[in-house]
Amino acid sequence: MHESKYACLQDKEHGLTYYEVPVDGFTDELVEEIRNMFIARMKDFGYIGFSHDIDNEFHYRSNYVYVANEMGAIVMTSRITNRPIGKIIPFEMGIMENGNSYSLESYENVIDINTYVHVKEYYEHSMPLLAAGFGRHLDNLGVEKAFCLYDVKNFIIKKAYISIGFIPSERFPEPIYFPTFCRRSRRTENGHKRVFWRIMEWDSTTIEHHSRIAKEKYAKSF
Repeated sequence: MHESKYACLQDKEHGLTYYEVPVDGFTDELVEEIRNMFIARMKDFGYIGFSHDIDNEFHYRSNYVYVANEMGAIVMTSRITNRPIGKIIPFEMGIMENGNSYSLESYENVIDINTYVHVKEYYEHSMPLLAAGFGRHLDNLGVEKAFCLYDVKNFIIKKAYISIGFIPSERFPEPIYFPTFCRRSRRTENGHKRVFWRIMEWDSTTIEHHSRIAKEKYAKSF
């Protein structure tokens, strides 16, 4: 299932390999498998309202990245989405409590990192490898900023992002929500409630740091 041409980095000591797979019409089966892992995890956490139509705005200009173990099982995944001129990234679709939305300048060359899923027992070693992969990919693109989102009630995910250098965005400090993407709730009449998300970011220094780790520690040699 895992084609060697997509393998970019390797943690030999722990038997882990990092892959980057573009959405290019030839990889549909694999990228849909990874996206479906995320959709299943969302359901486990009580989120509702995922829309393929909305997500496809980002899906078709993304690279799906993942870490696999020696047996070929996918143990960690994420998605890196480009922002070409005239396009947006997910947090620009969100709404603040005052009804406004954040927006980037059209010329800003940034990346969105999204759909983070992992197998718990592999987290310790696969997360640094995944972060190195992010850094390598962003550095190769010449990107100076990356953004991600976390559910304000999910401190575990917040802690995971902080562990690899993400910091709360000072430029975009207010939490946002997505009107059609909610959480199940028995306490509301309509059966769901808003989920608020905070924006975190990497700057160029953090990107360069992880890119350097990729070269020095995880360079592919197979």
